[in-house]
This record gives sequence, C-alpha cells and structure tokens, in this order.
Amino acid sequence: MRSTHGEHLDDMEATITRQGYGLRELVQNFDAKPAEIKALFANQLDPVRASELLDRMRLAGLPI
Repeated sequence: MRSTHGEHLDDMEATITRQGYGLRELVQNFDAKPAEIKALFANQLDPVRASELLDRMRLAGLPI
C-alpha cells in the first residue's frame, strides 16, 4: 500500500512528463543529477534537497 505522499510523487512525475520535461530536461533546467531526479520521484531523496528542487520547479511554473 502506498502512502498519500508517494502517490502524489507518482502523479507529479506523470504530470511533469506530460508537460514535456523528461529526465534530461529536468537535470539541465534545475541543476540536478539524474540520480537526484529519480530519487525525488521514488520519494527517496533527502527532504532538504527534495524541497529545494520542488521549489525551483514551482518557480519555473511546473504544475506540481
């Protein structure tokens, strides 16, 4: 059984992908490593770094 937070991250990944942001674009636009983006979507990234990346994504206008 998934947690609500985990389901949200799965939805977020799909939403971002539908907006045209694949792994490569996320890495380039948000100064992140591929492993960080993958960990973010798997809910395994350090909470401080996750918050930083999510804030940057929101500022860029991503619908998350």
